[in-house]
Amino acid sequence: MPTKANNLLILPVDIGKAIVEAGAVIACPLLGTEKFVDFCRKRDLSINRERLVRLERLGLFAPVFRVRTPEEDTPPFHIPIREGNNWFDKGWAWDTTGIPSDYKVPDHKNREEEGYYSIFQIDWLEPILQDMTLSVQLDSYLDRNKEEDIDWHKNGVCWMQHAEALLESSRTHEYRRSLALLCQFISNRYYPKTQTDQRTIRVSKGLLSADQWITISKLDWDWHEEVRNWDPRIAEHLFELTPEKLRHAFQGLAVSQEFFDPIAQWYPLTQFVSVNERKNLKGMALRAETLRTGTHMLRLLYRDLYGEELPHPNEVTGTIIHHIPELEVRQDTRRYLEFVANRFGVNPQPKLVLFVEGESEDAAVKKIFEGYWGCHPGILGIEIIILGGVGTATGTKREDRFQAILRLIDYLHHHQTFTFLVLDNENRATKLRERAQEAKSRHSDQRYVTRPEYIHIWNDSFEFDNFSPDEIAAAMNELVQDRAHFSSTEVANCKNAENPGRELEKLYRGKTNYDLPKVRLNEIMIEHILSGNSHQEIEDRPIIKVLKQIADLAVRNPLPTTNKSWKINQSSEYLGGLIPQPLSVETRKKGEGI
Repeated sequence: MPTKANNLLILPVDIGKAIVEAGAVIACPLLGTEKFVDFCRKRDLSINRERLVRLERLGLFAPVFRVRTPEEDTPPFHIPIREGNNWFDKGWAWDTTGIPSDYKVPDHKNREEEGYYSIFQIDWLEPILQDMTLSVQLDSYLDRNKEEDIDWHKNGVCWMQHAEALLESSRTHEYRRSLALLCQFISNRYYPKTQTDQRTIRVSKGLLSADQWITISKLDWDWHEEVRNWDPRIAEHLFELTPEKLRHAFQGLAVSQEFFDPIAQWYPLTQFVSVNERKNLKGMALRAETLRTGTHMLRLLYRDLYGEELPHPNEVTGTIIHHIPELEVRQDTRRYLEFVANRFGVNPQPKLVLFVEGESEDAAVKKIFEGYWGCHPGILGIEIIILGGVGTATGTKREDRFQAILRLIDYLHHHQTFTFLVLDNENRATKLRERAQEAKSRHSDQRYVTRPEYIHIWNDSFEFDNFSPDEIAAAMNELVQDRAHFSSTEVANCKNAENPGRELEKLYRGKTNYDLPKVRLNEIMIEHILSGNSHQEIEDRPIIKVLKQIADLAVRNPLPTTNKSWKINQSSEYLGGLIPQPLSVETRKKGEGI
C-alpha cells in the first residue's frame, strides 16, 4: 500500500510554462497582480501588492509566470502562443513555480514586470496568510498585574522563531502549489462544466483579455472541439497522477471548500442558483464557490481517467445514511430540483388548486381570506383557477363529458397538489361528483382520482347558499343607489326558480337595463358579514366552513422531499379514495381456514 506521503501531488518542472504553452488559460484566464489582489480581497483574503511580492521574495508564494517589458518594440505576448512570439524563448517571460525559486523578485513598485496568477492559487495562499499573520489579544496585556513588565523582546523572539520555522516548512511545500496548478492545467476542458445551474453550462468564446504585456485571445476557440480532442492522460503523466493521489487531492480541496463556506449546508439548493447570482456572493462564501469549482474539475478528471464517480464535494465528510433525495432521482434534474425546493420550503408549486366558477367567486374567496384569516390564499399555497362556468368542468360533448377536468385533477394529484372544486348546482355538476367517485387514477392503481368531498356543490348557488334574500336585496339596493329598488320577496322568488343565479341576473337587468355586476355584489355582501353587524355568526356561513376545509388541506399538504415519501403519499387515501385490492391466494386460504 502506498504511504501517505506518496499520495501527495508533486510539482512538475516548469509547469507554469507548460500551462501557458498548452494554452490552458482560455476558459479560465490568469490574472495580473492587481486583478489577483482584488480577486482575493473579495474572498476575505487580506492581501495587497506589496505583501504578495514579499511572500514571493520569501519563497512562500509565487505567480504562475512573470514577464518583463522588452527593451525593443515588440507585439504583446499572445496566448495561445503564436509562431515567433514565444516570450519564454526570448527571455521576456519565465516560469516562477520552481522550488527553490531561481529568479530575482522585483520590488513591488516596479511596473516594468508583472506576475500572473491562477484563481485556484487562493487555496495555497490562505494557509500562508494564516501562518504569517500574528493575532494579538491586547486586552490580555491590559488585564495584568501592573507591577509586572511586559517582556516585548522575549515575545518578539518567540514570534520570530515560530515564523522562521513556518517559513522553512512552507517554502518547500509542493502539494498545495501543485493542486492549484493542476486545476489550471485542466481548466479548458472542465471549467465550463462547473459554471452551471445544473441545467445549463456557460462556455467562454475565448474573448479578449489584455494588458500592456500579454493578450489572451482565441476567438475561434471551440469548447466542444476541446472536449473532443482532450486527452486526460496528458495531465496524468505530467503530474504523475495515480487514483490515490487524485482522490486525495479531491478530498482535500472538498474539505477546504466546505470548511470555509458559511452556507455549506445549503449546497443542495445553491447549486441550482444561476451562475451570475452566485458570483454576487461575498467573502468566504465566494471563496468556497471558487474552491468548489476546482473540486468539481478534479472530480470530472477522476471520472475520465479511472471511470469512477467520486461523491459530491459537499458529501465527502461524515457518513450519509440516506441520500435526500435518492441518488437515482438526481439523474432527472427537474425532479431533483423539485425535491430540493420542497426540502427548503421554496417550491412555489401550489399545495392546493381551488377551482371556482367565475370572477365573482374568485373575488369573494380572496376577500374572505384577507378579511377573516388576514392573509392572501397564496400565502397558504392555494392557487385559485376560474373555470368560467360549470360547463367548463362538466364538458359539453357526451363522449368526453367529465374526462378533461378529471384528467387535470388526476395530473395535479399525481404532483401532490390537492384539487378542490366549488360549483353551483347546475349543468350536471352533481353528475360530475358522481363520476368522480368511480374514476380511477391513471397514475396510481391503488386509488381513485379524487375524493367526493373535494367537489363541493352549492344547493342552489354561491349567493343563495351563503346569504339571505334580505342580505342580497340590501346589497343590490346599495349597488343601484336609489335608481331602482329590490325587495327580499323578489330575491326569494329568484331562489325558488330552476336556475336561481340566472333568475337573479334577469331581475337586475329588468330593473336597471344593465348586467348584474356580480363581483361588486359579492364584495358588498362579504364586507357586510365581515363587519360583525350580521345577524348570523360568520363561522356558521357555509362558505367559511368550505374555505376552512380548503385551508386545512393546503397547510397540511407535505410536499415530498424524496421519491420514497412521494410514493407513500401517492398510495394514501388523502388524494383519492383507495381502490379495494383483490386478496392474494395465500390471504384467501388463511381466511377460509385452509
